[in-house]
Amino acid sequence: MFTDRLRRASYGWLLVQGLAAALAPKRSIETNLKLWGVPFENVDAVEPKSWYVDSTRAVGIGMIATGVAGLLFEREDESSNDD
Repeated sequence: MFTDRLRRASYGWLLVQGLAAALAPKRSIETNLKLWGVPFENVDAVEPKSWYVDSTRAVGIGMIATGVAGLLFEREDESSNDD
């Protein structure tokens, strides 16, 4: 019921975050720094190293795979409950 909808929404949010990280990893890093960098000064001056950008893209791809798999399992679970 409520937890099922919340779980599906979480998988969807994971998919959206993964798309952002995979397609625009630098922008995703900048956004996260702005959100989490409140206690820091000069967050705009931080430049990520290339390996970090690559790992962010790889994590984004993993998040996409997890989100899609979770949504597919939820759909499969729904169809098996209907039978």
